[in-house]
Amino acid sequence: MVPNSTSGKMKLLPYTWALWALALCSVQATKDICNAKPKDLPLEPMCIYRNPEEIQPTKEPEKIPTGTNPRVLELSKANSRFAISFFKQLAEEKSSNENIFLSPISISTAFAMTKLGACNTTLEQLMKVFQFNMIKEKTSDQVHFFFAKLNCRLYRKKHETTELISANRLFGDKSKVFNETFQQISEMVYGAKLMPLNFKENPDASRITINEWIANKTENRIKDTLPEGSIDSNTVLVLVNAIYFKGQWKHKFDKLNVMKVDFHISPTQTCLVPMMYQEKKFQYAKIVDHKVKILELPYNGGEITMVLILPIEGATLSEVVENLNLNKLDAWLRVMKETTVAVQIPRFRIEDSFSLKKQLTKMGLEHLFSPTNASLPGMVADNDVNLYISNAYHKAFLEVNEEGSEASAATAVVATGRSLNIYREQFVADQPFLLLIRESSINALIFTGRVSNPCGSN
Repeated sequence: MVPNSTSGKMKLLPYTWALWALALCSVQATKDICNAKPKDLPLEPMCIYRNPEEIQPTKEPEKIPTGTNPRVLELSKANSRFAISFFKQLAEEKSSNENIFLSPISISTAFAMTKLGACNTTLEQLMKVFQFNMIKEKTSDQVHFFFAKLNCRLYRKKHETTELISANRLFGDKSKVFNETFQQISEMVYGAKLMPLNFKENPDASRITINEWIANKTENRIKDTLPEGSIDSNTVLVLVNAIYFKGQWKHKFDKLNVMKVDFHISPTQTCLVPMMYQEKKFQYAKIVDHKVKILELPYNGGEITMVLILPIEGATLSEVVENLNLNKLDAWLRVMKETTVAVQIPRFRIEDSFSLKKQLTKMGLEHLFSPTNASLPGMVADNDVNLYISNAYHKAFLEVNEEGSEASAATAVVATGRSLNIYREQFVADQPFLLLIRESSINALIFTGRVSNPCGSN
């Protein structure tokens, strides 16, 4: 059997392992783990999955950024593959006129913590759905070490005007005794300490406590992540992961260069949006064969950037998304070069929230959400308790304005017009477009989104 479990047989008891909230927020990664070696970390979860397939090396060895562990780069790629797959799954479910915004790395982190207590097919499915099995270190326990290293890389201070920080927390029912190894690794790798709550007697009060914690960590941007009824008296444990980002553009947009223009939500629907404008040298490419323009807007510090992907004439965003994969995205990013571009992008604010259960089940994460098939014996000390995930929720927020993302709001002075140099490349985002916020050196996709309707958010 591929996954190896030492848990023995488990009795079926009427306990439900609830859910975890995934939102946007802030806290620093553990400092001492950033310089640790694998032998320094006693990562020994109850069960270990070993990939039975040999991962074939690429034809051309990939260039590893200076100071980057090759396995950390592979984990970043795994997260990005999951990000694109999950985004495409969401795009199929939503109308093309609806915005989408999420933090795939936030979702991956929460499920990586869940993996600490998983065994058997549940563990195998977690490894495959989140692409963790594509990391050359074939055992599942090593993924946690590389997550720690990735977190250190992402959440270190980039610039005095830039904040990208992550926070994790465990909320457990106070009547339960949780597995010490599970708690120790969660805290050591993910900084996720356990807070006892009274789910059994006060489920809704516990839900409110968790929502307040999320709101506090997100400058009150993310509220009510856990809807009413999501916590009940059978809840045993809630894992929370959150990411908060605030950045200023390296090249700010002039508030005087903002004017109202039509945004084409669809061929038959338009609305007025405040369109920001600047002309400057940016990393840019027009890929005619794939019918897209791609533009990179750097934040202060340079390592975190926003990438915008816009269909060119004759293509729809739905077609671009349908054909998107990580290899294609990497190729687009590689052909970008510094170009003088007249940029027009709308000022907008979007918020998105959804249950993860439906999409992840479709992607193959079936046993985790099944009361009869889930195998999570490594979570609690009394491993005869049968736990499963009843649901999982994600909520995300993004604001883009002249200053940057999540910057202080300011009222723009509308200019009466502007002149465009017809000999410059133009990037006019007056129709639905994709956006990625990433750590550029390893292309770690921190946020992904589709801006289909920025109207009414200003």
